[in-house]
Amino acid sequence: MNDYCNGIAYATGTFADDGKGKYLVVRNLDKWYAESVARECGYNAYESRYNAKRDGGNQWTVKARNIHSLPELGEIRQKADFIRAYVEIHGTIDSCMVKGRKGNYSERLRLRIFGKEKILHMINITLPAGEKKIQHIKNAVGDSYYGQTCALNYQSRKEIMDILEWMDGPQKNIKIWEKWEGIIRGRE
Repeated sequence: MNDYCNGIAYATGTFADDGKGKYLVVRNLDKWYAESVARECGYNAYESRYNAKRDGGNQWTVKARNIHSLPELGEIRQKADFIRAYVEIHGTIDSCMVKGRKGNYSERLRLRIFGKEKILHMINITLPAGEKKIQHIKNAVGDSYYGQTCALNYQSRKEIMDILEWMDGPQKNIKIWEKWEGIIRGRE
């Protein structure tokens, strides 16, 4: 698969075993991602009710029975393509209030990327921005603990714009990029 699809697989894929061997399964609420992997590996994406109640809608799924493993992160050649897909799925652009030196608060643009520490480390050392401390976030609702995730936060407008320019490419989810552009224009 190309590295954009590898980014999708790392972000939202899993390996299933049907007794005959392992194969890649990609599921996402946005059919763009399942269809991208389907085109790349020669299978069809289909709508599935798997976790529909939990996710608030049906997922789009592709079972790529010809994909038995993914490249290691160090083997990814087109890092911008891989990171573009991963950030489209696990990234968000919004704004936050930041306290300045004089105690005043100002609204600042923010890019947050969530995921496993190993993947975020690769992203952190690859992006055209200063390295950030990977934050560890405990996921809990009330008294129930659901696990831990990690996050990278970028709050420099220049870094965010440099990151977006660096990772932009022809294969992308236009809906996500248009949403990001609208948020950025709204914070100018």
